[in-house]
Amino acid sequence: MKTIWRVSSYLFRYKWMFWGTLALAIGSTGFYLVVPKVAGYIVNRLTSQQGIDGYWLLVGTLIGCFAMRETLNSLRIRLNNVLEQKVLIDLRTDLHKKLLNLPVRYFDTRKSGDIASRVIEDVQNVERVILDGTEQGSTAMLTLIGVTGMMFYSEPRLAALMILPIPIMVVLSRLHFKTQSVNWRKVREASGELSSLLIEDIQGNRLINSFALKEREQKRFTEKAEELRRYTLKGMFRWSLHGPVNGFIVSMGTVAVVGYGGYLTFTEPETFKTGDLVEYLLFCYMLYQPLTLISSLNNMLATGKASAERVFDLLDFDIDIKDPDTPKAFPETPLEVQFASVDFKYTERANLLSDFSLTMPAGKVTALVGHTGAGKSTVANLLQRYYDVSEGSVSLNGVDVRELTLKALRSNIGMVAQDPFLFDGTVRDNLLLAREDATEEELVQALEGACAWEFVSKLPDGMDTLIGERGIRLSMGEKQRLTIARVILRNPPLVILDEATSAVDTLTEAKIQAAVDNLVKERTTLVIAHRLSTVLKADKIVVLDQGRIIETGTHDELLHIDGHYANLWKVQSDLIAD
Repeated sequence: MKTIWRVSSYLFRYKWMFWGTLALAIGSTGFYLVVPKVAGYIVNRLTSQQGIDGYWLLVGTLIGCFAMRETLNSLRIRLNNVLEQKVLIDLRTDLHKKLLNLPVRYFDTRKSGDIASRVIEDVQNVERVILDGTEQGSTAMLTLIGVTGMMFYSEPRLAALMILPIPIMVVLSRLHFKTQSVNWRKVREASGELSSLLIEDIQGNRLINSFALKEREQKRFTEKAEELRRYTLKGMFRWSLHGPVNGFIVSMGTVAVVGYGGYLTFTEPETFKTGDLVEYLLFCYMLYQPLTLISSLNNMLATGKASAERVFDLLDFDIDIKDPDTPKAFPETPLEVQFASVDFKYTERANLLSDFSLTMPAGKVTALVGHTGAGKSTVANLLQRYYDVSEGSVSLNGVDVRELTLKALRSNIGMVAQDPFLFDGTVRDNLLLAREDATEEELVQALEGACAWEFVSKLPDGMDTLIGERGIRLSMGEKQRLTIARVILRNPPLVILDEATSAVDTLTEAKIQAAVDNLVKERTTLVIAHRLSTVLKADKIVVLDQGRIIETGTHDELLHIDGHYANLWKVQSDLIAD
């Protein structure tokens, strides 16, 4: 119930709408409860042959009750729909805000398809709970309370017979809810797995074709789809038993009312007339109809609970990378970066960095080289505070990065990644992400500085050319130069180049290197590289091995030492020569 109450808390943000909906539901139910009484009077009048006097007034009263009920229902539904949409916007906004603020470690351990499934499909299931639960559930509960009160007031003996099935239905519904909650949780997880596989196949379409993996992927998809089908059918089969069983129990209650009510009309004709029996049969219908509805909502609530749990799992994820309570101002440029006695590890693994100390001189280029897994990208992640150090500190001009707001820190860092990310849109759209108020001249200057204007100017619509999702219509080198142009336009004091040329050919590398040379002028720069040819001009080269610095110097100094760097240089030079 904790999850259901938490979903309900979103409703209480709009109290006047919530109470207004409830008030309209009470009014609508009140007019509905009058109908059996009036119908009973009409039947008794007909069977007692009291004449036509007052008959049409009673019929008019029935019409008025139905008209008022439906008018109030219409207002209630409209108000409830507005309330529902406000709640959904709040829920989706909270989810999106949380997604944007989640630490990198959350995405490291979860599949994108499962996350998308939580935000889209699970929120839609919660939407059904909010819509049907508040709109239909509240009306059903009010009707149950009102009908029960009216019945006990009129004829307690028949009322007792009518409510006999209710405890049985409650017990069965609770058992059904518990079993279905577990099963629907598995359904939602299986749906997330299927979504993840689908997204993976879409993103890896070219690889699937080039490696002839269509049959393999089809088999994987079929297995996941079959798992989802199995859990879904399991829930449906349980409902196919639960619904009819409840229906039969309700029918027995109706039979009891007809049987005993008919008996009373024979044995107590003065106090229990035919009209009274009609009245009770109508009350019987009014009682069991919402009971059946609540029973069906029970199945939907089980689905909604499973989805809500997955939504709140995301909303409740602890954000450990956050702004300090009293942040410091961003330091004056140029920036000197210092890693002081840093220890760091991912989750429960051994330290990736141990007693790591490094100073990056202000306005100079510092390059990190080493084998895969040496800790190069980890240094960049710590500098951007995607993770916090386990021990030690990372500081800019003596200010610990943990004492700065995340926005202040990251807006002053320009990142050029190995796998450049571009949004679906135009070249202009992607450049303006760096500075929304940039002029046409500034955009062109940034493109020229990144050696990108030569190809952008030849595109069909220039900067207004659509480049597709993730820049699919551009080559890797073109995408890389656009990301460099974006950083140039932002003009940050600190730049990180994470293996920016590792996935391109030698000719393209030369163009990107020229763009990089323009970018790093008078900026504090961290270069992460596998290709040593890209760090020849670095002011300081740091060689990492298993999270420790083993050599430091310029290119010439490190060759003179004839150590680890010199061996790497010799291997790469031999490969190039071959």
